[in-house]
Amino acid sequence: MILLHETDGGNRMAMNTGVKRIAGTKFILIREIRAGLWHELHHILTQLLVAEILQRVPVVYWGKGSLYAPSDGSNAFEQFFLPVSGFNVQDLPGGYFTYDPGHWDKAAAAPLSPLITLYPLSRLSPTEAMLMPAEDDSPAEAAVTITPVCGTGGNSKRQRHPLAECNVDVIVCDTYIDIENVVPYIPEDHPLCGLKRRDLFACLIRKYIRLKDEVRDFIDDFYNEHMRGAAFLAAHIRSSDKIFEVQHLHELNGRYAAEIDKILDANPGMRLFLMTDCVEILEEYRQKYGEILVHTECRRTCRDGMGVHFQEYPDNRLKGLEIIRDSWLAARCDYFIGNGYSKVSSGISELKDWEDGRIRLLY
Repeated sequence: MILLHETDGGNRMAMNTGVKRIAGTKFILIREIRAGLWHELHHILTQLLVAEILQRVPVVYWGKGSLYAPSDGSNAFEQFFLPVSGFNVQDLPGGYFTYDPGHWDKAAAAPLSPLITLYPLSRLSPTEAMLMPAEDDSPAEAAVTITPVCGTGGNSKRQRHPLAECNVDVIVCDTYIDIENVVPYIPEDHPLCGLKRRDLFACLIRKYIRLKDEVRDFIDDFYNEHMRGAAFLAAHIRSSDKIFEVQHLHELNGRYAAEIDKILDANPGMRLFLMTDCVEILEEYRQKYGEILVHTECRRTCRDGMGVHFQEYPDNRLKGLEIIRDSWLAARCDYFIGNGYSKVSSGISELKDWEDGRIRLLY
């Protein structure tokens, strides 16, 4: 296949490589941020919006730094979802493409290597980990790079405007930025202009996040066996390391039962689908709701233990499948109660257009 590469002087030269490229095409490479699945998805969705604004082709690649990375080093994102474009990371080799931040140019020559090493997250809450400053600018030592879209000539510590454009072939996005920082720069003629946060994410999910057939089958198998034909209220109750971010978490969790009972009392025959990362909460709800309670079998932890998403699995793909299955099952329910501080609950609110009064996020 012929690669058309645009040099700094604007001249194009053809090279015999295995790489596909349309002449003049520029890319955004969306990397993992070593976070929980819905945190990663919101990072991707925000950068997909940036890609649309900058008119760049998006490529998503979760490498060995991903909490869901498989042992074979393949793209962890594509274990669960279809690609977001017709290109992949192998189409963007260093040496033929210019990168920003600059250290990714050499790293891209070996895209299956770890590329970036983070601080041990077992010592940090997710929020603390994401805010930890880099020790220096080398990719092997940086905790995170705070350059969300375009770098500064190799100095990854200096903050740049999230919509700053540059003339490199590939902009690497490996740091979370909030979509609210992008909203003011959506062009007036863009179809998403004027939408609120929840609706922005919902539209981007419908456009880009497509489950692979085997993942959809994994969800359908549980739904058909345990949930089909019944009305359901879904509840998502976080525990474990969420206490670092939400100091009143236990008080918030204590409010669920009254909200759940209110809906169940108004809808005789309705059942309860429980999502929780906490062993104690699951047992409490088993005793309270008995046979009307439905839940998946997945890994859980103690009330104030390490977040499940930071734990090691023999197969990290299963870690991702568990949260995807619970999220998409919750979105099939008739009502939903969640944690307003949780990206999982936010994600479920975005997966479908809930009828008025059918969803409540607790704060």
